[in-house]
Amino acid sequence: MAPKAVDRLMGRLTGVAASHQWALSVRTDSAALAEADLVVVDSAGVLVGRLRPGSPAAAQARQLADAVLQ
Repeated sequence: MAPKAVDRLMGRLTGVAASHQWALSVRTDSAALAEADLVVVDSAGVLVGRLRPGSPAAAQARQLADAVLQ
């Protein structure tokens, strides 16, 4: 992902999380793909949110993805 796109994404993520008073943790290690409630990936130039099945924070993760990836 281009640095400017990352900056925009992070700004959106932190803004939405702060407005709901949700904790937000950002990881870039390979283990995060399996452990995160929400993973944002670049799929052919389009940012896509993937939720972890069975996540205890699935509702918050879906709301976050919907708000950020519009």
